[in-house]
Amino acid sequence: MGQKVYEQIKEAIINNTIKPGTMIQERILAEKLGVSRTPVREALRRLNSEGLIELIPGKGATVTKITIEDIREIMQVREPLECLAVKLAAERIQPQDIKYLEEMIANWDKEINCTDPAQINFQSLSTKDIAFHEYIVEIAGNKRLASILNMLRDQIRRITFLTQDNKNRIETSFPQHLKILEALKQRDPAAAEENMRQHMQSIKEYYYDWFGFKEANL
Repeated sequence: MGQKVYEQIKEAIINNTIKPGTMIQERILAEKLGVSRTPVREALRRLNSEGLIELIPGKGATVTKITIEDIREIMQVREPLECLAVKLAAERIQPQDIKYLEEMIANWDKEINCTDPAQINFQSLSTKDIAFHEYIVEIAGNKRLASILNMLRDQIRRITFLTQDNKNRIETSFPQHLKILEALKQRDPAAAEENMRQHMQSIKEYYYDWFGFKEANL
């Protein structure tokens, strides 16, 4: 029960169902989840240790906000790791991997183009985006690299879901994924790495713009 409660609260924070800055009270959350306050309290302690909430004695807990400094630090680490992953993946990729990524991209494309713009499910598209990158890491076959990126995964997902409601971003990002896939299909590590680097730079610029900051101001 404790693990289930922890996972429910954590996922709600990561996908921004519970938004940054929201006050969380044990009693209210326990009632909503239909559990006692004990597993909720334990879950909040774990989430506090992970930096997703801040415990406030006598008041409850607050979901931590994402700062531009968080963005800067995460992208400084993420970019070289993602570039290394796609480079290794281009050297190791197998026909079944290419087929899987092609199917993933095809489903992604279908969802973008066959949906009324007003009805776009940005969370679904963001989930597909994250899955694309995670599968590349899997193909890379480096357990230590995967472990390091996994440590960042929750933070990456949280930022992705927070900034997702932008069709222009989708229209920019999707072709970048196509270029990455093409380099993987050609088994070209240099091209794959360069395309991933450009994609990461584009993501960083979008985040900075979303938060209203310029890199020169950091």
